[in-house]
Amino acid sequence: MRTTTQHLADLILGLPAETWIADQRSAGRSWRLIARDLEDITSGRVVVTDRTLRNWMTSAQVAA
Repeated sequence: MRTTTQHLADLILGLPAETWIADQRSAGRSWRLIARDLEDITSGRVVVTDRTLRNWMTSAQVAA
């Protein structure tokens, strides 16, 4: 089940957060840097830990 924070990230990013995260990982970014980048891109509206991002990705893979 997706969280309200995930939905907010989707809206701000203009695409599913998991897609954006996967793109960042493919580019070699660490989970911690991706979490920081997400906070920056969303002007502090989406603040999550690197562990939360990994959980989002795991949940998306299980749902697929």
